[in-house]
Amino acid sequence: IYIGLDLHKNSVYITEMMDDGSIIEQYETANTEDSWNEFKDRYLSGNPEIALEVSTTGKYAARLLRDQGFSVHIADPVKLALIFNTSKKNDREDSYKLAKLLRLGELPEVHLPSKESDDLRSLVRYRRSLGEEITRIKNRIHAMLSVHGIALKQTDIFGRSGLLEIEKQSLKLSSAERIVLNHMLSSVIQLRKNATEIEDEMARLGHERHDVKLLMTIPGINVYSAVAIVSEIDDMMRFRSKEKFASYTGLTPRQDQSGSRDIRGHVSKHGPSMLRFILVTAAHSVIKYSKRMKQKYMRIVGRTGMKRAIVAVARILAEIVYTMLSRNVEFIDSIDSLTERKIDAMTARADKPAPVTDISATVRLLKSQKFRRMSEEPFS
Repeated sequence: IYIGLDLHKNSVYITEMMDDGSIIEQYETANTEDSWNEFKDRYLSGNPEIALEVSTTGKYAARLLRDQGFSVHIADPVKLALIFNTSKKNDREDSYKLAKLLRLGELPEVHLPSKESDDLRSLVRYRRSLGEEITRIKNRIHAMLSVHGIALKQTDIFGRSGLLEIEKQSLKLSSAERIVLNHMLSSVIQLRKNATEIEDEMARLGHERHDVKLLMTIPGINVYSAVAIVSEIDDMMRFRSKEKFASYTGLTPRQDQSGSRDIRGHVSKHGPSMLRFILVTAAHSVIKYSKRMKQKYMRIVGRTGMKRAIVAVARILAEIVYTMLSRNVEFIDSIDSLTERKIDAMTARADKPAPVTDISATVRLLKSQKFRRMSEEPFS
């Protein structure tokens, strides 16, 4: 039996299809825990193949069904839209299309990561969002000071000299602007505290993983970068070659080939942007420490320029990561003393006691401050 599930927040439309394409039944049910338990009792013994679209609701259902022992296939909605470009679209039709494509072996699937990888991704992406928020505050401070003709020369305005300069120049601001500036600086303190807690948790999870320690033998990749990479990969064995993995990172060029014409364009940027960001960032560091990578960079930079050369090095680095993880080998130009320092730093952070997470206390605090009313009616 092939089953197509069209999921919504409160409902699920189900199509059951036989191997010959005939429909057994189509019906709608609620998206509740009781309904999923009934689904399990009804279908698990029949070992059906199940297809559903990737979405917030879809990921929840896919994990739930996978943990219950079902064979689950997640479809890429973008590719589905290209395959079925029709004006007829409803829940019944969508669930039918999913079951049909799965039966024909033509369902455009995306990978369902493990629970462990999902946990790592949550930490990595939230840590990145904290850094982006700090950058936004930094830009707002620059803008506020620029209004008064003040230009900070420091590369990092939140470094020691940068903060001393902000303190000095703040005397030129109005009282209202000083209040805003002080609040923004206070926000940075809290954001950095949050970032440290997230990084400590990443160190705790990464400290027990051999693949994380293996990637940290690459100069320019620390525990944050290594955890980010393994979380996006999940299982390297799903890629048949280093070229396939490089394509997954989105660092390979677009190609338009027909007959004797073969046009190569910019990198595709398909795949997870987080993985691409980490590899490009690491490429800037690895060319400083690795003679081999430096030579590759210099050969490319003369033809394409620095920006494209760094992207090319990031693509090479992606292929190296594939080789390292699939063959269980260290980086060929690893620096033992540097790797040891990184491992020791990760160990020290992993050994720190984990903070107590008391969500109930936080909820009570928000309720006591009437947070909802304040956010909806700020001037009432």
